[in-house]
Amino acid sequence: MDIKPMQRDIKLIVIDLDGTLLNDQHKMTKRNRDAIKKAITNDIRVVLATGKTRTSAEGIIKDLGLDTPGVYVQGLMICNADGTIRKQTTMDKAAARKVINYAENNGFEVMLYSGNRLLAKHAEEPFSEITKYGEPAPVAVGSLVNNLDSTQIHKVVVLSNSPRKLKALRWQLNQQVGQQVSFTTAAVLTSLEVLPKGGSKANGVRVLLKDLGVALENVMAIGDGENDADMLKMVGLGVAMGNATEAVKAAANEVVSNNNNHGVAEAITKFALPKEEPKEEAKPEPIAPAETTKAESIAKPATTTTEAPSESKAEGSKE
Repeated sequence: MDIKPMQRDIKLIVIDLDGTLLNDQHKMTKRNRDAIKKAITNDIRVVLATGKTRTSAEGIIKDLGLDTPGVYVQGLMICNADGTIRKQTTMDKAAARKVINYAENNGFEVMLYSGNRLLAKHAEEPFSEITKYGEPAPVAVGSLVNNLDSTQIHKVVVLSNSPRKLKALRWQLNQQVGQQVSFTTAAVLTSLEVLPKGGSKANGVRVLLKDLGVALENVMAIGDGENDADMLKMVGLGVAMGNATEAVKAAANEVVSNNNNHGVAEAITKFALPKEEPKEEAKPEPIAPAETTKAESIAKPATTTTEAPSESKAEGSKE
C-alpha cells in the first residue's frame, strides 16, 4: 500500500458506482445515501465517476440532489449537473475499426459507446444484460464498422464469458493498436474496454478538479475496480472497497468494508466528516449548606457534654 500523508481536509469526494456505491443488487443503501447527504450538508462536494453512461446515474443524481458535474464513460465524458456535455474525448475511427474487426473475427461480441447510446449488432443477449446495471438498452444497428463514419465513438467494449480469452485478446490488441488505444476492465459484465489513448477515469477526474479549482490533496476517491486504481493513487486520500482486488487495495491509502456493507458510508464518516465531540454529562451543582439566622442561634439550646467518671475515679471514691 502506498504510504502518503493522510489528508483529512476533504473538500470533494469522488465515488465510483458499481461495486462501490451500489451493492450487488445494484442499489444504494440508505446508510450510504445518508452519509453522502451529510457530507453535502457539511459543504463537501460529491462527484460521481463511472465507466457507464450518465443515463445510468440519473436516478442516483436525483435521489442525492447532486448539483455537481460528473465523470462518465471511463472519464471520456464530463457532464454538467443538467446533463449537458462539458468535455469529451472520442476514439480514433481507424483504431476502432481495427479493434472491432479483430475481435469479431475471433468470435467475440462487440458493443460501442456513443455518448448515452449503446450500439450493437443486435439487442439480444449478451448485450441485453447491460440493462441490469442501469444502462439503456443497446440499439441494434447491424454492422458496427459501417456505422463508424457517421457516429462518434467513445469506447469499444468486447464481451466474452471467458476472462482468460479476454486477457489473451488484450495482449493481442496491444501488439496491434497499443500506440493508439488504452485498455481497462470494469465491474460490469465480463468485458474488455478499449479507450482512446490516455483515456481513464483518473484523467477525467483530474480535468474536472482543475476546472473546479479543487486541489488533489483535498480530494477523497472511493472505488473497487482496475479502472479506479489510478484515481485512488492520484488524490489526497484513496479508499478501496473491501471487495476490491489486492492490486486496487495496494493503490489506496485506506480500505473499508465491501459494497454490501456500506463501505462508502464508512469512508465518509471516518475520513471526511468533521469529528463530533462527545457530549459531557452535566454534573449536579453542589448544594450549599443552609445559613443559620441569628434568631435560630439564640433559640437553639446549648449542648453540654458531661464526661462520665472514669473507672479509676469510681474505685477511688469507694476507698
